[in-house]
This record gives sequence, C-alpha cells and structure tokens, in this order.
Amino acid sequence: MSFTRTDNVSSTVLVVENDPLMLTVIGSLMDRQGHRPVLARTEEVAQQAIAQNQFDAIVLSIAGLDAGCRFASELRSTEATRDVPVIFLVPELDASWSARLAAHGGVFSLLKPVDPHELLELVDKVLWMPHVAKGRIAPPNLSNSSQQDWVKLN
Repeated sequence: MSFTRTDNVSSTVLVVENDPLMLTVIGSLMDRQGHRPVLARTEEVAQQAIAQNQFDAIVLSIAGLDAGCRFASELRSTEATRDVPVIFLVPELDASWSARLAAHGGVFSLLKPVDPHELLELVDKVLWMPHVAKGRIAPPNLSNSSQQDWVKLN
C-alpha cells in the first residue's frame, strides 16, 4: 500500500554514511519518500553541508560509540543543528549505547543493516516533533477560497 502526501510540507535530511552504496540507497529512499536528502560520506563534508543548508533531521551512521558521540556533540554545539533530531545507525544496540547516544541528542537508534521501512518511519516521526514541525508547515493560503480544509460526508 502506498500513500501520497497532499500537504505542503517539505524536509531536508542530512545523511552521513561512509559506505557509498548505503549512502546511495538511503538517499534514494529519502528522495522517493518526498524528502530532500543531502548526502555526506565524511564528517568534514557533513560540516560543509551544514554550513550551506538548514536541516530538519540528520541520519548519522556510526562505526564506534565514541566517534559517534563526539560528532553528535559537535552537532549540538553548532547553532544550525542544536535542535535538529538525530537518528543514529549503529552496528550494535545495547542499553549503554542507547543511553550515551540519547545523551548526545540521539532521538532514535537503528541497528545496521537498516530496514528501509523502519528508517523512513523514524524520519517521518522526528519530522513531526513539535519544535521541528512548527518551522516546516507552510501557513495556509487564505486568499485561495477554492481550497477546502473539510470533507462533506453525506
């Protein structure tokens, strides 16, 4: 079953993944779902992208817990990404990883290899977090009187 969005919401998602094949797959998934993916294979490229774009969500693949926490701390120390939700793609999930990643701004952690449907579901969830959604919803066009925001049932 497929759903088509009819609202005016658009989102830009930064995807940081060092594996070029996975980066391409995740970018394609995001694009097909209606998101604008910005792809980075390294932290340096991600930082350049952050300097040039405003992001609604970040998907960050990490190989090690310490490196992931360090980069997440950098994201939290930058004004442009301080409140941007981060979804971590991790090689293992246990309580200690989850707690440390959450302390560094991780909203969700997802085990690699990634189930594409789970990833898209998590991206959609973080995009509707109140502080993120508020800035993404276009105000209604009140001058368009032919637009209806109701449905007649009978």
